[in-house]
Amino acid sequence: MPTPASPKSAAARAKPPAPLRQGMPGTKVARVELGVSPKDICTVIYADDALIAVNKAPGCPVVPTGAYRLRSVTGALTALGYGVTYPISLLDAEATGLVLLTRTPEAAKAMRWNWRSELCKREFVVVAQGDIPGARGRITLPIGSVREGGHLRHQVMAIDQGGKAAVTSWRLIARGRMMSRLQIAMTGGRTHQIRIHLSAIGYPVVGDKRYGAELTSVPLHALVELPAKYADSTVVPPHQIAMHCSLIRIPHPVTEQMMEFTAPVPRVMIGLMPGAWVLDG
Repeated sequence: MPTPASPKSAAARAKPPAPLRQGMPGTKVARVELGVSPKDICTVIYADDALIAVNKAPGCPVVPTGAYRLRSVTGALTALGYGVTYPISLLDAEATGLVLLTRTPEAAKAMRWNWRSELCKREFVVVAQGDIPGARGRITLPIGSVREGGHLRHQVMAIDQGGKAAVTSWRLIARGRMMSRLQIAMTGGRTHQIRIHLSAIGYPVVGDKRYGAELTSVPLHALVELPAKYADSTVVPPHQIAMHCSLIRIPHPVTEQMMEFTAPVPRVMIGLMPGAWVLDG
């Protein structure tokens, strides 16, 4: 039951505080979150009575959180008429690509078991800062979290200090313009795993300032060879990083039929490193 309002809170409502003025010492200006159309938050690419797969836009969390409470995937699906949904994959708000959700608690339980098993395959396409050496690699650094103020910071952490096993495998697709285009598969599913692992070896995701990236656009000296048709997409927006979930393969939570979902790489990422974007497996 709602808690009855105290006389003090009632008085506060009756006499609202004076509006804050920008520039006044000691004042805070409230952040205004702009609403986004549900169809601009995610595109439904598959839906049945148990399972939904969407292609998520950047700057949109899967569930309402922090400063982003009006532009979540779950909120968009409710607005589009899909009712209550249960997220299976919590793709970073700044990333793009595939997100899976279920429509019943029973399907969620089955799907989460499959998600943690070897039956599930996830692939990402990432543009990393720098010319990464070699054709493929495997990062096995454990990941944990520490509390900083009211937030958790996720980072590489030894097992004996609370870190948990995480494995990120990468394959080089292309190099150029001080960047590396990678195809990535992972096991472990730790928070920000790909971002932390690539940063730890010195090749952070382009646009990911949280984990040390300095590049958010094509270097100026490289623009001379950039095709004109990509001239409008050479910069990663502030709310986006160059990481995209491109493929998920997993059994259906009810029929157990193997399902495979794919999502095309966003134009912004193509503009960073134009050329062949067909993955040869």
